[in-house]
Amino acid sequence: MFTFAQGPEPRTLDPAAITDTHSAFIAGSLFEGLLVWNASGDTLQPGAASSYEVSADGRQYTFTLREGAIWSNGDPVAAADFVVAWRRLLNPDLGSPYASLLYPIKGAKELHRGAVRDANVLRVEARDRRTLIVELESPTPWFPAIVAHTVTSPINPRALKRHGYAWTRPENIVVNGPFTLESWTRGHELVLERNRYYHSPSEVALDRVIARVDMGPERVVEMFDSGQIMWTGRASGALPLEKLATLAKRPDAHVQAQLGTSWYYLNTSSAPLSDLRVRKALDLSLDRKALVPILGPSGLATSSYVPPGMPGYRYPAARNFDPHGARALLAAAGYPGGAGMPPLELAVDARNLQEQVAAWVAESWRRELGIEVNIFARRWGAHWEALEQGAFQVGRGGWLGDYPDPSSFLELFLSDNELNRSEWGSVSYDELINEAARTTDSVARKGLLSASERQLVQSLPAIPLFHFSSVSLVSPQVRGYIDNPLDMHLLRYISLAEGG
Repeated sequence: MFTFAQGPEPRTLDPAAITDTHSAFIAGSLFEGLLVWNASGDTLQPGAASSYEVSADGRQYTFTLREGAIWSNGDPVAAADFVVAWRRLLNPDLGSPYASLLYPIKGAKELHRGAVRDANVLRVEARDRRTLIVELESPTPWFPAIVAHTVTSPINPRALKRHGYAWTRPENIVVNGPFTLESWTRGHELVLERNRYYHSPSEVALDRVIARVDMGPERVVEMFDSGQIMWTGRASGALPLEKLATLAKRPDAHVQAQLGTSWYYLNTSSAPLSDLRVRKALDLSLDRKALVPILGPSGLATSSYVPPGMPGYRYPAARNFDPHGARALLAAAGYPGGAGMPPLELAVDARNLQEQVAAWVAESWRRELGIEVNIFARRWGAHWEALEQGAFQVGRGGWLGDYPDPSSFLELFLSDNELNRSEWGSVSYDELINEAARTTDSVARKGLLSASERQLVQSLPAIPLFHFSSVSLVSPQVRGYIDNPLDMHLLRYISLAEGG
């Protein structure tokens, strides 16, 4: 049995409704898309599909599903199950903010935005039970990574029809992945068991997995050291921040830079954050070098949106700490020395690292700009609900890349992207991103994306603070755990040493 610290409780296990990595981690072991990442997170391999072909012009994908693959209730896994799932994902009535991931497919954007109601506009066809044809608007080299994302998983139509919104409860859920959901005790744990109907049972070593949720950092370390859990989980925030540097030096510690960025969304829909001068003042008044001792091994201070490690991508120049320029901008906006500036509300998720970073940001703004800041730390789920509803002024956000490409981060700020929490939009920015999506030449495409990030830096709908780094403790009994920037640690690859 493999037991680990899940961190925050999943908000949902419905693939179409997932927007966070904590929910996606559990769902990724219950559902399987057409393709899956390998244990190293650097190569895509067959999942629900045994193979696929791409047309010469890069616009059509033909996926062949596995022969004999079945759902956990015994139903065959069919190409039509993907059609049903993707149409549901794009149904505007469902309100899935992650539906934009399918926008490369012809007709997806029109269907999701409600421009058309006929689902047949989506160019996804189940030619027969095992053949799925997908037609794209333009060549999309990272499309295989999209169909490996949890949100593009199939659903069992019978389970959905029979149980409605309750279809993901343990007693109702039907899955096609390597594990089933045996139980879910809210505020305590989720129990997963090996799916006896999974198509490749020899590839799954674990019979039972227990994911403990919402344990405090000290408790996580205590349980790990006593052998009650074998992995402290994916988030460094699960560990005591003040002990992180020491813990990172342990022989059982794993430290890995992640393909992700933490930033503060600025709600630009109303004053004073609708004023670009105010946003720039807030950014320039932060001395990110002072963040280094706070972050320790859990992050890399930055002023960029796109994390490092993107080959051929030209990053914008780093912005230096400029308190004099920041004060001048604030004065030009009508708030000299912070006079007349209403207190800012800074919303963060109540986790040790995020609260300490928030305290540093608030103190920086008070000291350099004369601005008063009120920090609101909410439990993780409540915080993200506030962001989704736009009920914030400054809100802690961020992103872990869905695939290793700058577009995974830059498309978040498109004016029509439901994940754009800043209420900011720019026609010229949208045009750059959309032109990049249509561009087949890799060098030219990276140039367009680089230009779009430079424009983002000039507009500052969000203030980047640091790139994520993962610190976790892994028992020596655990096999198959491989550090990687995508933070892929699928349970199907985990095994335990004999006697573990």
